[in-house]
Amino acid sequence: VECQTPLFLAFEYDDDARIARIVFSAPPEAPTTRGFASILHQGLDGLTYEEILATPDDVAHRLGLSQAITPLRLRGMSAMLGRIKRNITAHVAALS
Repeated sequence: VECQTPLFLAFEYDDDARIARIVFSAPPEAPTTRGFASILHQGLDGLTYEEILATPDDVAHRLGLSQAITPLRLRGMSAMLGRIKRNITAHVAALS
C-alpha cells in the first residue's frame, strides 16, 4: 500500500528459535524497489524477532542512503521496514 511498485513480502517463522525468514519479490523494472528490498533482506533475514524489531527506523539514513536517494524514495524503504516490523509484532502478539 505504501509503495507505487508492487512488492511481494512474506514471512516464514521459526517460533522455537524466534527467527524470521523474509521473502521479497519485486518486478525487474523497479530496480530501486528491488535494491531497497535486497538491503533489508540481507540485513534482516534470519534474525530473531527481537533483533528485527530493534532495527532503527532511520536505517536508510544510517546507511548513508539519504545522500543519494530522494526523500520520496527513502519513504518507500522506511515503509518496507515498517511493514516488516508490524508483521513481526503481530506474529509475536498472536503467540501470546
